[in-house]
Amino acid sequence: MTDRSKDKIVDGAAALSPEELRKALADLPEWHMAEDGKSIQREWRFKNFRQAAQLANLAAWQAEAAGHHPDIAFGWGHARVTYATHSAGGVTMNDLIMAARLDAALG
Repeated sequence: MTDRSKDKIVDGAAALSPEELRKALADLPEWHMAEDGKSIQREWRFKNFRQAAQLANLAAWQAEAAGHHPDIAFGWGHARVTYATHSAGGVTMNDLIMAARLDAALG
């Protein structure tokens, strides 16, 4: 398994091919390709609103620190984080790095 959580975010990253993305997602088993085919996402379930909001806040803080921002949706007992690089038209290595960082922060 490759740990990308310490890799550097780079400007101008190219979208990964479907095969590259499939292989890379093997290292992030909780993440999957979103229905749009151009982003990855992970969903969580919680026992209350506070925990969902804390997850959303963590993802937001990490995004600000890295300059690479996901779409975040949350409500009572659930949260979803979606990464894509819109300028590349799909998922880049930056999205995988951010997903790995979020996973690492959550333990």
